[in-house]
Formats: sequence, structure tokens, C-alpha cells
Amino acid sequence: MESVPRAESPCDPSALSPFWDSDIDTRLADFAAMRERSGGVEFIPQRSGTGFWSVTSHAAVREVTRDPTSFTSTRGFSLDDMPPELLEMLGSIIAMDDPKHQQYRRLVQVAFSPRAIRQMTDYVADLSAAIVETIRERRDFDFVETVGANLPFQVIADLLGIPTADRPRLRELIDLILGVNDGEVSDIETSLRAVAEFFEYTVDLGRSRRQNPGDDITSHLMHAEVDGKRLTAAEFGSFVILLAAAGNDTTRTGLSWAMHLLSRHPDQKAALADDFDGLAANAIEEVLRWSSPVLHMRRTATVDVPLGNHVIAAGDKVVVWYLAANHDPGLFVDPTRFDIYRENARDNVAFGAGGPHFCLGAGLARMEIRVVLGTLLAAFPNLHTTAPPDLLRSVFVHGIKALPCTID
Repeated sequence: MESVPRAESPCDPSALSPFWDSDIDTRLADFAAMRERSGGVEFIPQRSGTGFWSVTSHAAVREVTRDPTSFTSTRGFSLDDMPPELLEMLGSIIAMDDPKHQQYRRLVQVAFSPRAIRQMTDYVADLSAAIVETIRERRDFDFVETVGANLPFQVIADLLGIPTADRPRLRELIDLILGVNDGEVSDIETSLRAVAEFFEYTVDLGRSRRQNPGDDITSHLMHAEVDGKRLTAAEFGSFVILLAAAGNDTTRTGLSWAMHLLSRHPDQKAALADDFDGLAANAIEEVLRWSSPVLHMRRTATVDVPLGNHVIAAGDKVVVWYLAANHDPGLFVDPTRFDIYRENARDNVAFGAGGPHFCLGAGLARMEIRVVLGTLLAAFPNLHTTAPPDLLRSVFVHGIKALPCTID
């Protein structure tokens, strides 16, 4: 097997410019070129830092994420290294390994069980119906603000028992945190201040629920025990930030990309509207495959381990690119084509590629996308976008900042 290649790479997905300043077609072409020349595993040197292994094939992404013993999550989940105190606030269970990871995951997974999701479906339908009336009055609107960033956060906020008056500011803080690389949304200093403010809020919320528990995840967490000990304020705070940010953003992004992609393919949108129950499940998987709401996750090798034609050295950073894996022609025929009839669309890795860190909220996100899309298409079959999506400049989140829509 080959040792670490140190030659310069013609495209570096860790660089905001030019890689993430390009349009989506160029990004996909760059990932395709990387995969083709490297077989899906390639070392990317960086001007600052030690460099990282870039994993772009579907098979290699699965191999990394399903081997937590060789590829740990405890040293960071994002490409850039975080200071320990920031990782503690933002990491929660995605920056843990078993057995601690499984112990903490069990504390909240009951809220995302199939039974719990079924119980929430009617509530999501009610929220969707209210959005329909808002759209009916406006006719021209921004999909992200009216739909994508609205409903998912309401659902998560209700699960957490967050007071209604606090929600607008918390939603703003989430945008500032996730928009750290987008100069129009946030910057590093603003994002760090937003993390600190959100974290302080969650600690205060937890203390309140410990004294006056209710029927919400927050109260459950504040009275839960792991190995006979209750969660610390820091552990609780990072849990809530993860649930509020990740639980909101995946659905928000998936819904926005769904409207964009269906508008670009009006024949498929019409077919979906005509037979929503028959086509929705596969159509949603294709949206998730094509758009990949979370762009990457990072692991760190714990031992020297073979991957592809290389040996990854212990301590090396390994970045799995979900967007690239979901467009791997080795698995998906003509991968840049959006096709709601694609037979293996559900083989996407939008929520992870299996293993212990598979997204806890995947079922909830799928349900919300299904209910919202079904409600919108039933009410407005001719709903469509009027401009291309305004993409969030980010290495981590495949977000859309704005998506103008209209009803014909």
C-alpha cells in the first residue's frame, strides 16, 4: 500500500475559496475528479495545518463511519479543529465514542422513536396547514423563511419545551452559528458569541426544568442519570444545542432543496403531486441523496489502518464527504441527474452511512419533509421557485439562505 502522498492537490474542499464559492455543478465536478483520480481516498495537504484524508467514494465513506474503533469521533467532528471548550459546547454525542456515546444517546432516542414520530405527525400537519394559509395570502414568498426555517424549528422547540417568546432569538443564534463561513450571515467572532449565548441560555433552561420539570426532553435530560450521575450543566447544554441546531437544520435544508429540485423538474413535480402516497418515500430519498444537507463529518484515525490503496496513520484526520459519496457513479447511475424514480435512492448517506453515529433525527426529518411537501403540493400544484437558490457559504452545511417562490 502507498504511503501518504504529499503533492499539492488541484482542488481542496477545505478551502472556502474557490471550492465552495463555485456553483453546485462545479462542486460536484470537482468531487468527481478527485474520486476518479484517487479511487475515493486522497490526502489533501493544507497551507496551514497538517492536512487531511478526503474520502469521496460511497464504499470508503461507509467503511470509515462503520469502524468507530479505528476512526474516533472524540477529537472533533468538523474538518477544522476546535478548541476543547468549544468542542465541549458543540459536540455532545457526535463527539463521543461508545460506551459513553450509546449511554447518552439512549437518553434522548425515545423522543425520536417511530412511535413518537407517529404521534407528532398530526401536529406537523397542523403546522403545515397554517403555512398554507400564509402562502395563500402572500402568493410570492421566500420558501426558506416561510417554510424551511419555520416549521422544523417549531417542532424541535416544542420537543425541548422552549418558551415561545425565546424562539426568535434562538433561531437567529442557530443561523449565526451555522453561517460562520458566510460573510453575509456571520463570521468567526459573531459565531463564537452566538455559541456562548446559546450555551448560557440552555444552562439556565436546564436549571429551571430541574426545579420545575415538565413533559419535554429538557426535563427528561435534567433528571436522567448516566452511571448513577446526572448530566452536568455543560453536558446538558451541548445536548440541547445539538438537538436545536441539527434537528432544525437538516429538515430546513432538505425541504428547501426539495422545492428547488422539483421546480427544476416540473414533470417530476407534477407526477409527485398526482401520486404523492406512491412516490413520496422514494422522492424524498432522492432529494436527500442529491442535496446532502450535511456535507461532511470528520473522524481521526486511532491506529494505522488501511483504507483504499493507502495506510492512514494514527492521528490523521479523515473527512468523509457525504455530498461526494451520494454522487458516486460506482453506485448511482448518472449521479448528477435528479430522478424521483431512482431505484437505489435510499442507498444515500445523507444521514450518515450507518454505524453508531447514524443521525438520531433521520425519521423525524423524513416525516416532516413528507408531511410538508404533501400539504404544499396538494394545496398548490403549481407552486414553484422563481430564482436559483442563494447558497450558504459553508464547508459543513449545504444550506440555502433564500429561495423565492410563487403560486401561479
